[in-house]
Amino acid sequence: MPAHILGIDAAWTAHQPSGVALLRVRKNAKPELIALGRSYDEFLASTPSAKIDWRTRVRGCLPPIDALLSHCRKLCGDLPQTVALDIPLAAKPLNGRRPCDNAVTSAYVSRGAGTHTPSALRPGPISKSLFHQLSKAGYEWHTQGKAGHAARVFIETYPHPAIIELMQLRMRLAYKTSRVSQYWPEAKSRTRWLRLCKNLDALRLALIDEIDGLENLIPSAKILLKNSNKARLKHLEDAMDAVVCCWIGYQFWRGNALAYGNEQAAIWLPAPNFRSKKLAMPSKI
Repeated sequence: MPAHILGIDAAWTAHQPSGVALLRVRKNAKPELIALGRSYDEFLASTPSAKIDWRTRVRGCLPPIDALLSHCRKLCGDLPQTVALDIPLAAKPLNGRRPCDNAVTSAYVSRGAGTHTPSALRPGPISKSLFHQLSKAGYEWHTQGKAGHAARVFIETYPHPAIIELMQLRMRLAYKTSRVSQYWPEAKSRTRWLRLCKNLDALRLALIDEIDGLENLIPSAKILLKNSNKARLKHLEDAMDAVVCCWIGYQFWRGNALAYGNEQAAIWLPAPNFRSKKLAMPSKI
């Protein structure tokens, strides 16, 4: 049976939606995106390759890991081997910067992709819940070395530097809707949003090159902006971040990812030469 990767762009608070994506690993072919949701609830209602009504709004809730895993089994006949999450994670309560945060920042701050500082309040309770639920479900918190293909593991990821490696960028991609005014303060509002859509569409095309099925599930940001409103672009951003998490999980599964951090906590990112032969996956700290 083929392996599957679950990607979660986990919101740091319960009231914000979290993007979720499910990827199928295929032999001698690109991986395939088989299900997508802009929120936990939307993913739980998904069917294989079902299209989303991007004009609608979605809401956040607390992470329902057991339900997500059960739905993955329903969709593909098995549990995912790897769960890749964009959120700070640790076995101990979060309380400030970790060595893995500093390691990623050291490697990528010159390209605009340093990490945020986690705290006991944000994303403390959400992070603790995710860690506990995944551990209880039988998943191993993986921070060092290669995981066997039969193992079920969960890992922390961070899309910004991963996108830098995916697209071979000199600086991080300006695609976050909440920062559109900061990216281009001198530009008029319409110009800002069109530039943001251009970057979102560039990311979409880069992911299409890596993943089958994505073109039919994720629309062009420019078309979405034309047919809907600016608020829906945030949902598009969340969905693509979830797919990026899947893609990082896939590179991890292939042995083409690096762990930045230590045994207590690590952020997994694609190696700069991820397209070449498999690596031994040394850690970076």
